[in-house]
Amino acid sequence: MVTSLTILGVATIILFFEEYYRTLEPHHGIGKFISAVFLAITPRTAGFNTIDFSQLHFSSILLVIFLMWVGASPASTGGGIKTSTFAIGIVNFINIARGKSKIEIFNRELNPINVQKAFATMTLSFLVIGMGIFLITKFDGHLRLTDVAFEAFSAYSTVGLSLNVTPLLSDQSKIVIIVIMFIGRVSMITILMAFFKRETGRSGYAYPSDDILI
Repeated sequence: MVTSLTILGVATIILFFEEYYRTLEPHHGIGKFISAVFLAITPRTAGFNTIDFSQLHFSSILLVIFLMWVGASPASTGGGIKTSTFAIGIVNFINIARGKSKIEIFNRELNPINVQKAFATMTLSFLVIGMGIFLITKFDGHLRLTDVAFEAFSAYSTVGLSLNVTPLLSDQSKIVIIVIMFIGRVSMITILMAFFKRETGRSGYAYPSDDILI
């Protein structure tokens, strides 16, 4: 809840000022603020739009891409890496800066496996989206990188928003988008688990620990 409210509040303020004289121009008074709130909510896999997203300022497009990547909260039907995953990543960064070896949130210690899953989810999302962007730019080199990236992030998080380039995609790029949507919906971790043998029970041995340079 803290993560969701924080993201919503910060995104609303940024979009309100960035789009005040652009896409929010037709609205007046409280209508501008309500439209900014809606604009901050809908990229997190709602998929509705009351404006032409291709008319957004470049900085607003980058913010929308970030909102699509984070997505909804866990146990929902929304996509993205989930707010809890993003929160764990931020808290872990702060703990590393403080020199702490444990992640503690609201007087609770987080299980290390949650941290591993969170960073695996974030890394795999970038790998899938990056590969999708690479393939689409190869098949449709005439499209702008920003438009392609927006399309790939939207597909991965199953948002449904576009900068009006979906009809311009070739058949190969559309297949790429379909695959990205499927992976984003099922999650890459789930797909990998289907191909790798699961470890059952505890092993009867333990290797000595060591450190590597980071």
